[in-house]
Amino acid sequence: MTASFLAQFFGNAAFQKALEHIGLAASVPITLGVLIVGGAVLGAVLLKEPVGARKMLAMATLILAVIVLSLPHQMPPGDSPNAAAIKSADAANIVIGSLWAALSGLAYSFFGVTLRQTLQTGIPARNLMFISGLTGTITLWGYCFATLGLQTISGTSPTQWAIMVTAGFCNFSAFVAITTALRLLPVVAVNLINASQVAMAAVAGVAFFGEPITAPLFIGIMLTLAGLMILARRTRAPIVITD
Repeated sequence: MTASFLAQFFGNAAFQKALEHIGLAASVPITLGVLIVGGAVLGAVLLKEPVGARKMLAMATLILAVIVLSLPHQMPPGDSPNAAAIKSADAANIVIGSLWAALSGLAYSFFGVTLRQTLQTGIPARNLMFISGLTGTITLWGYCFATLGLQTISGTSPTQWAIMVTAGFCNFSAFVAITTALRLLPVVAVNLINASQVAMAAVAGVAFFGEPITAPLFIGIMLTLAGLMILARRTRAPIVITD
C-alpha cells in the first residue's frame, strides 16, 4: 500500500508539477531516465535481478532515444509555442521542475520493483491492482478537494469529464498490461519496453495529427528499435504464478 501511495501520489502529482515548471519535452526524458536507471538499481538490490552489459547498452540506447524524441521540432525562434515559456523560465524553475520529474521517475521505479516483489509472494495480480487503484482514488481525489475545492471541481465541463474518464480507462488498461508484464519479465526489461511509448506517441502524432517527420523523430525511432532489438536478444526471468 505504501508503494501504491508513492506511485499514485508522488508519481502522478510530481509529474504534473514537473510539467508546470519545465514542460513536457524536458519532463519526459528525466522521468523515464530515472525510471529506467532506478528500476535497474532497485531490481538488482531488492530482487537480485542482474543487469549485464547487454541491458546496460539497451538502457543507454533507449534513454538516448527518449531524449532525441523529446527535442522540439525545428522551428524559427519566434514561432515555437514554448518560446515564451523558455524565455521566462529561470534557473530555479528548471531545477525545481527537474527534481519533480526525477521524483516521479523514482516513485514509479520503486512501485514497479515492489509490485514484482509482491507478485513473487503469491498474491494475485487482481488484488494488487485493486489496492493500487483504491489508494490512488482516495489520495488523489482527497488532494484535489483539499487544493481546488468543491466549487472549482463542480465547474468542470462535461467534455472535460469525458476526456478524463477516457484517459482513466486508457491508464487502467496500461496498468493491467504492465502488471501482467511484471509477472513475466525483469523490472529492467519492462521499464525499457515501456520507454518505447515515446516513439509510439511520435508516430501517432505524424499519423493522426499531421506532425512533420523531422530528423530527430526519425533518429529517435531508429534508436528505440535498436534498443528493443538489443534487449530482445535474450530477456528471461522466472514466471511468477499467482492465480
